[in-house]
Amino acid sequence: MGTKLSLKDRLKKKKAELKSKSDNKGKIVYPKPDTTIRFRILPVGEEKEFAAEVIQFYLGQTIKGVYSNATYNEPCPLMKRYDKLKQSKKDDDKDLAKKLSPKQKYLIPAVLFDDDRGAKVSDRSPVLIQVTSGIYQEIIDLYVDGDEWGDMTDPKKGYDLKLSRTGSTMTDTEYSIKPCKNTELPKAFVGKIYDIDKMVKEIIPSYDEAKEKLSQFLHGSDDGDGEGTSNRDRDERKKKIIKKTKKGRDI
Repeated sequence: MGTKLSLKDRLKKKKAELKSKSDNKGKIVYPKPDTTIRFRILPVGEEKEFAAEVIQFYLGQTIKGVYSNATYNEPCPLMKRYDKLKQSKKDDDKDLAKKLSPKQKYLIPAVLFDDDRGAKVSDRSPVLIQVTSGIYQEIIDLYVDGDEWGDMTDPKKGYDLKLSRTGSTMTDTEYSIKPCKNTELPKAFVGKIYDIDKMVKEIIPSYDEAKEKLSQFLHGSDDGDGEGTSNRDRDERKKKIIKKTKKGRDI
């Protein structure tokens, strides 16, 4: 049997875990509406692509995007619920399945800059830049075009990228990518190969954490009246009230 930790030691361990989770939240970067971010893709080794394809569920304005362990073929309560809803014959379940439908995103290990000139490296670096499949295709096009742009990850002859966003909703949001002039990789990141899978796994919530977020989405206020009750729950409550009223009514 292992040595039992004291309450003080357990709390220290918990504090470290909470700090790690808090730090990881800031590791995902994408531009806010009508802004541009500048970044430099980091080397991940010749056997790996410099972007990891991940599965993400969007759980409303409060929780927002949640990455899924299904990315690595591991159990995920979000995927489990989605599959169940998708197979249901009920209209309500089908509608909810559409809202919960998983999306495909790409995460790129990168150096983030605090300014669009690339003069100052952000203290948050290294980070994971989230991009759409369309933007990733454009980055690949730049990479394979050896005559004009080529390998942006080269520490000596590579270059930064600017990712811009316009719009703020799912219908009007557009992204664009633009290469910058050739510059050297910041010295603090030279000579390192980054483990892309390790970086991604660190920001994916555990099964229990994902389950808690799912419960908050299903019973929370994103699709409801701001009182912590969803439309579906309110409809069920109304049905019970009507049924009870009819039962107690004089005939």
